[in-house]
Amino acid sequence: MLLGDAPTAPPSQCSGAALGTTRYIEKTLKAVRAHLRLCLEKLKGLVPLGPESNRHTTLSLLTKAKLHIKKLEDYDRKAVHQIDQLQREQRHLKRQLEKLGIERIRMDSIGSTVSSERSDSDREEIDVDVESTDYLMGDLDWSSSSPSDSDERGSMQSICSDEGYSSSGIKRLKLQNNHKPCLSL
Repeated sequence: MLLGDAPTAPPSQCSGAALGTTRYIEKTLKAVRAHLRLCLEKLKGLVPLGPESNRHTTLSLLTKAKLHIKKLEDYDRKAVHQIDQLQREQRHLKRQLEKLGIERIRMDSIGSTVSSERSDSDREEIDVDVESTDYLMGDLDWSSSSPSDSDERGSMQSICSDEGYSSSGIKRLKLQNNHKPCLSL
C-alpha cells in the first residue's frame, strides 16, 4: 500500500453539512496517518538505522532511506560495471583458448608424424648386439657376389638417428656354401 492508497471513509450522515465534512476529513486523516505509520515501520525494517534506532524521527528516517537508496544505486552501478568487465575478460579468454586450441591441433598434427615413427622402446627391440653378428662377416665370399650385391657389403646401415642414438637396418647377405639368403643386422 502506498500513501495515496489510504482507505477512505464514507461521509457520515449528519444533520449539518459542515459537521459531516469535518468528520469525514478527520476519519480520512486518521486512516492516512495509520497508513503512514505502517509504511514508516516497514521502512525502518528496510533501512539500516544504526544503534539509536528508537530515537529516529520521520525526517531522519526518510533522510537515511534516501542515502541508503543512493548507496544501493552506486552498488548496482559498480556491479553492472564489474559484470561488463568480466564479460569482456571472458570473451578475451575464450578467444585465447580458441587460439591455443588451434595451435594445439597444429602441434598434435606435427607430433603425430613424429609419433608415427618408431619410439625408443621400438628401436631397442630391433637393435642387436653387433659383436654377435661378426661371425657372419667372416663366412661371406665377396668374390662370387654380383655388382648389385656390392651395395650390401656394408652389412650395417644406419636407418634412423635420434641425438646420437642409431639403430641398424636389416640387410640380406648370401652365405658362401649354401648360397641361401641370410638376414643380418
